[in-house]
Amino acid sequence: MKNFIFSIPTTAYFGKGQIEILGETIKAHGGSKALLAYGGGSIKQNGIYEVILEQFRKAGLAHAELSGIQPNPRIESVEEGIEVYRANGCDFILAVGGGSTLDACKAIAAGVKYDGPVTDLFVDESGISSKIAAVAPLATILTMAGTGSELDMGGVITVGDDHKKKVVLHPLLNPKFSILDPEYTYTVPEYHSMAGVADILCHLMEQYFTPEVGAKVQDRMNEGVMKAVLEEAPKILANPNDYDARANIMWASSMALAGFQFVLGKPGFPFPLHGMGHELSSMYDMTHGVTLALLTPAWMRHTMSTTPEHLPVFAKFARNVMEVREDDDAKAAEEGVKKLEAFYSAIKMPANLREAGVKEDDLEAMAEKAVENGKLGILSTIGKDEALNIMRMAF
Repeated sequence: MKNFIFSIPTTAYFGKGQIEILGETIKAHGGSKALLAYGGGSIKQNGIYEVILEQFRKAGLAHAELSGIQPNPRIESVEEGIEVYRANGCDFILAVGGGSTLDACKAIAAGVKYDGPVTDLFVDESGISSKIAAVAPLATILTMAGTGSELDMGGVITVGDDHKKKVVLHPLLNPKFSILDPEYTYTVPEYHSMAGVADILCHLMEQYFTPEVGAKVQDRMNEGVMKAVLEEAPKILANPNDYDARANIMWASSMALAGFQFVLGKPGFPFPLHGMGHELSSMYDMTHGVTLALLTPAWMRHTMSTTPEHLPVFAKFARNVMEVREDDDAKAAEEGVKKLEAFYSAIKMPANLREAGVKEDDLEAMAEKAVENGKLGILSTIGKDEALNIMRMAF
């Protein structure tokens, strides 16, 4: 197991009614005027908005607002947020929503402390956003479980006419604190709730499927979280107001990327599925978690066939997570993929790219864009040809 540094500077306030700490906790972090950022306005329909304003009033906090942050957040929302923050003399950012709002606010937090264009602040050759030297303090109130942005240091922003996904990533972007109340996810539509489940599961799997280096604690913890996701997601389908199921899925979302704990001590940084999935979101504005569910089985089969030396890790997943009882590694691994496909079907994900509305003629262009900044993968190398093969298998 390789050396690593582990730090999660974000404080998580988890459970019912934790929003009661909001105003005073912002003040404790030096905030006096917050930029309140949110998406399409659902927080006004479900009552969260008024609770936040009451917290501001009790604590004597002023605020300005940025609304309308869209799914797959665009750079234009980030630039607007920077302008609103500066024009109103804000000194704190409160992101309320799902991963898109949280990601946009991380880029805003970095942008307000930078003199140049915010596009300078995306990940560079160093592996992080090296031009970030200071950020505005940020807190989050999570209303949709999935991306893990509430407890990590990264965000994904859509840029340009070709909707290219760019990453902002820096330890300073960890939120100061995050309020995680499972009841706030009750009203999330079924489709988006299950897309969030697929996103969580992919975060966990992409940190699991790496070369074997003896990181058994990380892998065993990861297996436990994956099994919890598989067990709890169907309960939400049966009863959207199942508090315990929502709580377990929300905490799984947070744990999946908290300090990238499940990939610590492992070689390299994986996430090839995200690299390909982002192109589906770019071209079709497809929900992020759905893209991952569509590509994962195909990627697994591609990797198993092209690098059979890594079959044991897929067999281990099949036995320890999917509860396959098969001694032969190749047979176990394939049965594990089939059981994963059955799970995606049970949570009502599309069966393939064609069913999701993808055109076969677009596959080559998406494969090329997926690797334009370099090849993907860690168990196997994915260039354009390999990415195209995976997408065709998923079609």
